[in-house]
Amino acid sequence: MAATAATAAGTATAAGPAGSRPGTAALHWRACPFPGAPQELRCASIQVPVDYAHPEGPTTTVTVDRLPATGAHPVGSLFFDPGGPGGSGTRVVYAESLGTKVFSAATREHFDVIGLDPRGIGLSTPVRCDPALLNRRVSLFPQDEAAFERLVTRNRELGESCRRLTGPLVDHVDTVSAARDLEALRRALGQGRLNYLGLSYGSQLGATYAALFPQHIRTLALDGALDHSLRTTSLFRDEAHAYEDAFDRFADWCAHTPSCALHGTDVRRLVGTLVAAADRTPLPAPQCAEAGDCRATVTGEDIRFNLQNLLLFPARRDNAALALRQAADGDASAFSPALAAGPSDAVMNGSGIAVECLDWPTPVRTLADLRRLRRLGEASAPRLGGASQSWTILTGCAGWPAPVVNPPRPLRVRDAPPILITNATHDPSTAYPWALRLHRRLASSVLVTREGDGHTSYLAHGTSHTRDAIDTYLLTGRTPAPGTVYDD
Repeated sequence: MAATAATAAGTATAAGPAGSRPGTAALHWRACPFPGAPQELRCASIQVPVDYAHPEGPTTTVTVDRLPATGAHPVGSLFFDPGGPGGSGTRVVYAESLGTKVFSAATREHFDVIGLDPRGIGLSTPVRCDPALLNRRVSLFPQDEAAFERLVTRNRELGESCRRLTGPLVDHVDTVSAARDLEALRRALGQGRLNYLGLSYGSQLGATYAALFPQHIRTLALDGALDHSLRTTSLFRDEAHAYEDAFDRFADWCAHTPSCALHGTDVRRLVGTLVAAADRTPLPAPQCAEAGDCRATVTGEDIRFNLQNLLLFPARRDNAALALRQAADGDASAFSPALAAGPSDAVMNGSGIAVECLDWPTPVRTLADLRRLRRLGEASAPRLGGASQSWTILTGCAGWPAPVVNPPRPLRVRDAPPILITNATHDPSTAYPWALRLHRRLASSVLVTREGDGHTSYLAHGTSHTRDAIDTYLLTGRTPAPGTVYDD
């Protein structure tokens, strides 16, 4: 098929022959374009409509990879989405193929694991944006009109660059379209009903699939629940509080753990001092200055936002403490934001914000709007001021040049089999109240609560009752009893 201008820009090929239906052809597995990938790891792609309202129009590529089950009698295939939005399932499964052991032995034994790159992400036709605009430093907490205008201008110019370099796909990377792609992949795989494990944002993708295609589900595990019926401001308030709660628990852990690098230090006061100092004069990040893949200096905002990432998993607490100790000693490299090396950089790219701005409206139109939200953040999280991923949606979508096509709305799911939702009570990213709400929305769901810390349960704990419950459900379709609570 001849390449078109849109293809050269990274968007799509033309539609197939007359009468063909995108996404219905069988998957054709081939070698994956990852360095050192073992032969058993295979990749496949399908063509799907850029705009499902115009199915005969241009198409775009959606790609998955597959790692065969280790057992002799696999149950079938398990689609996996790691979240984000913007996370690449193919890269996670690739890491698994190299021995990372992301998945449990039970999952690997019984399922061919399929890493999903939703539209616009990873090996699928990627969202491409101007790296200079991705890397332009603007404050997400602007103090005056001039700083607010710089933020909105950057957002608008970034979105325009994404549309220029990506084409119309950038206006169709919403979660509903991605769920329709997942159904096309299920059909192309030809193995019957869907098995799916979605983490964090992957839970939103899975729940959306359930609303559209409930009769095609075998098992649907949603770990770290994101409730898309919430208003953006409610999303922000809940996450800001959850992050602050996780930070307080980290500070208490350090106070009672001699091995913590900050044991004997007032962690809350230290972070406040570091943030204030970095807001006055950005702190040096010498490792970044040498490598060139992250910023050479770190602001107070950088510390507040990136500390959330370090607190996602309890196993990283030692790293978080060490990072804060190093920052206090003059090296804040661990808190430096990554820099994009190209338009579709694998680490720092525009796919996440492109998805978010199509799925979540922002009420931010003026500096006064932002200040009202900032007061809400400070009330919910007095120490960290509301710095969180949800704040990046509220501020990052201000001025974004594309309409919201998938706004929050209550899910209506009928005739679905049992759906498993799992969430920790002290998750710093997907707040536990979201899981309660999503459970109420999905009539056939069972919520398993993990009393503890960490973002998601499948990744937060290598061996745990909650992870075992997910494995058992995926294998058998049986959930724990309603109201089950585990402490690991």
